[in-house]
Amino acid sequence: MKNVRVTIDTIWNGEDVKIRGKKVVQQTGFELGKLVEKTARFLAPVDSGYLRASITTQCGNGIGTEPGNPAALGGTGKQKGGGFSSWEMTIQAPTDPNEIYVGTPLYYAWHQEFGTIYMAPQTFLRASLELAKGNMLTITKVNAKFYFGEYLKEWDAYLSSRGV
Repeated sequence: MKNVRVTIDTIWNGEDVKIRGKKVVQQTGFELGKLVEKTARFLAPVDSGYLRASITTQCGNGIGTEPGNPAALGGTGKQKGGGFSSWEMTIQAPTDPNEIYVGTPLYYAWHQEFGTIYMAPQTFLRASLELAKGNMLTITKVNAKFYFGEYLKEWDAYLSSRGV
């Protein structure tokens, strides 16, 4: 019987995989947030347009969207008291890098969303979130293929160079 010698080479890529995984989570969250924002802007009731324009997305990793132009979003652009400035129409960003906030800071938005004793609710944020949930897996899959596709190509090249 002939002796056979086998060499096993292992490489730990855990940190690289963790970094890529975080990128997938953060990018997926931001894209879902933008989808919720876009749908909420479409569903939001319009008068002056400030409610639609003030719906923004903010992520804990520092990226976010800016408020829109009320007149460009179907409103009159006229608000009692002169309207709102850009910073008044932007929600606060979360402190956790894996959290995403989508919403509006306008004081009257919750009246529209939940209604009052004088007015029926005109749900726009909760409805847009429900609609976006159906796209979560697809968006995650696309981002995972993007961030891990390059990694897998590098790994295949490494294995090929080793004759495996």
